[in-house]
Amino acid sequence: MQQAIQNEEQEYNPIISEHLVGEIQGTQPGPTVIAVAGIHGNEPTGVRAVVEVLELLKPIKEHIHGRFIGLKGNIPALEKNVRFIDEDMNRLWITSVLDKIRRTPFDEFQSRERKQIKELLRILDPLVYTDEEVIYIDLHTFSATGSMFSIIPHEERHVELLSQLKIPLVFGIQHTLIGTSMDYAEDAGHIGFAFETGSHGTEEAELNAVAGMMMLLVSCGLIPARHVHHFADYHTYLMNKVEGFPHKVEFVYKHVIEEGDEFIMNPNFRNFDNVEKGDWLATDRHGKIEAQADGYILMPLYQVQGTDGFFIVRDCE
Repeated sequence: MQQAIQNEEQEYNPIISEHLVGEIQGTQPGPTVIAVAGIHGNEPTGVRAVVEVLELLKPIKEHIHGRFIGLKGNIPALEKNVRFIDEDMNRLWITSVLDKIRRTPFDEFQSRERKQIKELLRILDPLVYTDEEVIYIDLHTFSATGSMFSIIPHEERHVELLSQLKIPLVFGIQHTLIGTSMDYAEDAGHIGFAFETGSHGTEEAELNAVAGMMMLLVSCGLIPARHVHHFADYHTYLMNKVEGFPHKVEFVYKHVIEEGDEFIMNPNFRNFDNVEKGDWLATDRHGKIEAQADGYILMPLYQVQGTDGFFIVRDCE
């Protein structure tokens, strides 16, 4: 693996990659924070948020400990404003699939998403396969409404860092979403998490993403809070946005959509709405789809592409 990574690094300069949104290298050592946005092409809000964070960091570069790198994910899908073109790019980050992608010549790919991953790996592998501290943020938005949240492993270092953001933490869902890019970072021994910032294309989702990332950069030690302009405002903003929502929840149930189901989510469900077992949540060609457990509904699907109809989560300690 290391030899393959070295070979890729020699062939590729990430500074000239079209995937690179921007990079801020601090003057002092510290963590490398990588924010990847637009892995789903109908979620460009994260790209705009990364641009804004980079602009906020430029004037305080001399105070930065480490570096911040912003990347775009699925460029062809972003250009068409669709979730994906050939296959879901955020379900392909499986060790064996990534190994095959690294070994496959570009002209042999049938999937545009696999080409995009190969290009990203040429940037990411040299950064991730090191002994340095890396924090990987997978930025997303959702088709419903309701609170932002993060998907993280139930591990002490993840919980300790991300609890400081005060946004709801969701445990266990990552085990049902096989092949996400956060898995790639975690498998390499780093902190990796998904940050679901709000509804597709909304100004609120962009503000949530910027505030959350700035809070994270302070929490991980990349930049002292005193050097972040209006840092207290970011903190207050997030506290107001998540007021009344649960802080920690765990996965209970996922409704999988199969080809030909003709799935239609019932209208007006929001993230963290309470549901009870037996509630009518959606419909497919076989009839009513009812809640299989009590809890909170999460990510009800209100878009055409996607195979995750909705999730149910519940409070946890």
